[in-house]
Amino acid sequence: MMKRLLVPFVLCILTASSTFSLPRFASRTGYTCQNCHVNPSGGGMRNAFGVTYGRDEITIKQWQEEYSLGEFLTRINDFISYGVDFRFLTFYQKKDNPDATKSSFFPMQADVYFNFAVSKKINIFANPAFGPYNRYEIFGMAKILPWNGYVKLGRFTPPYGLRIDDHTSYVRDVTPFRNNSGQQSGIEIGFNPGSISLLGAVTNGVVGDRDGDLAKAVFGRAEGRFTLGPANVMLGVSSYNDVSNGEKYNMLGGFGALTLFESLTIVGDVEKIEGNASFMGVNSDRNQRNSQSQNLKQLAVMVETSYPLTQGFDLKFMYDFFDPNTDVQTGSTTRYSGGFEFMPFSGVEVRPLYRYTKDTILNRNTTDVHILFHFYL
Repeated sequence: MMKRLLVPFVLCILTASSTFSLPRFASRTGYTCQNCHVNPSGGGMRNAFGVTYGRDEITIKQWQEEYSLGEFLTRINDFISYGVDFRFLTFYQKKDNPDATKSSFFPMQADVYFNFAVSKKINIFANPAFGPYNRYEIFGMAKILPWNGYVKLGRFTPPYGLRIDDHTSYVRDVTPFRNNSGQQSGIEIGFNPGSISLLGAVTNGVVGDRDGDLAKAVFGRAEGRFTLGPANVMLGVSSYNDVSNGEKYNMLGGFGALTLFESLTIVGDVEKIEGNASFMGVNSDRNQRNSQSQNLKQLAVMVETSYPLTQGFDLKFMYDFFDPNTDVQTGSTTRYSGGFEFMPFSGVEVRPLYRYTKDTILNRNTTDVHILFHFYL
């Protein structure tokens, strides 16, 4: 097992690449989630600083000066601001069986965010999240706690692990948070004293927004950031314990990021998952290979590297691994992805990727060519 995990880490160090996701930017800059996002646990709508950073720091300067709208703001007035994320994917997929080859156009995400200021420290956030998977969010947030802390009430994406935008990565796909979903109703509390962030939440779990019993889901996340010479380092742990469905589902994860000279970035996430297969089977078709009465121990790994060849053009390499039953010697899925990300000017990203998946669980090998278009405000 250790040999299988060490190989991709070495490959990532040798091949440098990048992703358009918060962990990469946070690692390069040393910022926290709430430096750039309205949601202090990360992801989604950008605040004024996040909009400025996306306009000035990650795009081709010459093109930005020629085509941008100048001092574009997403603030309607002092009380209302908005944001948008739209992702559109076109792909070609070839499997071992030629009859299974397919291609498609696919709108992956269509989110329109609204943030309403109730007072200087209290906001209402809403994301209708158009499309499938019941992904909408709405919560009230009060930044009134000590140590730059906050409390959040409503329906939200729980503060678990890294907020990456590739929901096909196994560290998301085999969990309740696949397809950028997994929103739950509850309360979240966070503290950000300096270089440390501590977040926790209690929710109804996966059973729904109006669960009335005493069984709940509990989340926890802690991370620290520090600098060693030319290196920015971030290390963290997450936990999730959900007994809301009458079954036990536990996740324990470790994640981290390393950036050298504000350029080469390596992000990693390891998830240990344990629970009953009847509960876990809803998360991935690979889990359906197991007996529904079986208690499973699973492992998911993601490693991603990034390197900016020039501002606005980054290389990308990603390694994904999933073992649906660590008590069994055989059966796993390994995927390698490589390509680049092109960010010509503010609000536009194009991401071509070549992906190869070797799946000994479903006994198939798959080759994909993806081109993702991301438009954002």
